[in-house]
Amino acid sequence: MEARVINPFLTATMHLFETMFRISAQVVAPYVMGKEIAHRWEISGILGVTGDYQGIVAVRLSRILADKMLEKSGIQTASPEEREETLYGMIGELVNIVAGNATTAIDGSIDISPPVVVYGQNHNIAWPKTIPVIAIPFTTTMGPFEVAVCFKQKSLI
Repeated sequence: MEARVINPFLTATMHLFETMFRISAQVVAPYVMGKEIAHRWEISGILGVTGDYQGIVAVRLSRILADKMLEKSGIQTASPEEREETLYGMIGELVNIVAGNATTAIDGSIDISPPVVVYGQNHNIAWPKTIPVIAIPFTTTMGPFEVAVCFKQKSLI
């Protein structure tokens, strides 16, 4: 995957964390994900990309970081059940905003699907086997997170 496609995701992620949560996020060296099943992420916000590019985008983070982000957002909830629903809704919206902002910076016609949030320790994402998954780790003072992108131009698939 080319830097001109990955860089908009880096920029969109850092901008979102800074403006929405007042959290400074620094990029760590991106890497190609292998077939590992075990990972440290407890929550993944996932959406599909279609159009001139096809594939998947996921924002992956720990529950601790997600809780801190919800606190920083200032959103109040009335019950533990409402807090859970709000937290997962926030993660879905987070991946939606990152992907939406990034895809507007990439040349071509790109649509994104509604986000899905998956949670649980060592949850599994069935990534396409024919396209490499580029993981972009980030660090913050509140904990790490990762954006994983897996897509190619439609003409190259």
